[in-house]
Amino acid sequence: MSRIGALALTAGVSADAVAGALAGYAEGDARVVVVEAAADADLGAWPGERVRRLWRDYPLPVVFAFEGRLAGAEAAFALGCDIRVCGAEAAIELDGASMDDLTAERTRTLLGLGAGDVIPARLTAGEALEAGLVSRVGPAGSAGKVARGAAEAVAARGPIATRLAKEAVWRGLDQPLEQALRFETDLTLLLQATKDRAEGVRAFMEKRPPDFTGE
Repeated sequence: MSRIGALALTAGVSADAVAGALAGYAEGDARVVVVEAAADADLGAWPGERVRRLWRDYPLPVVFAFEGRLAGAEAAFALGCDIRVCGAEAAIELDGASMDDLTAERTRTLLGLGAGDVIPARLTAGEALEAGLVSRVGPAGSAGKVARGAAEAVAARGPIATRLAKEAVWRGLDQPLEQALRFETDLTLLLQATKDRAEGVRAFMEKRPPDFTGE
């Protein structure tokens, strides 16, 4: 089975179907999921609780790729993902007035905004990159390719390490710095006991690519 799960947001796809597909990848051998949003995607609704589930509780890293205009439920879904990439002509619309509290919370976290700051209504690809809302911007039409490249880099890493790193980042955001650092240390100690950690050390000493198995 491929280590990279692929999911397309297209016209007619339901939020429940998307959630089910994500759950299937989490229970399988995938190490990362790539989500590509088509121009005519229509999730219907993606409420804040699902955004939080994707952001805080979903174990696999998720890379979201989009071209053109991203808005509404598809934008909310993208905000729940770990990495966002887009084409040079893309734009993302953030309607702060219509967001539920959890989606707005996620948006403010990603943009580094305070509770009283106004969420920008629209960001071009360049503005989104500068603001940290997207990680990479490729030529128009290349978002899917860029996303798969990022996913391949993630999939090559130890799957336990990437899952724990995601948990450390997002759960640590809600904690005081000292507590967050202690939580990160606890997760690191868990990682030291894995076979993958030993394999990483052996591969480094033998100057070869590691063969991580998720054990």
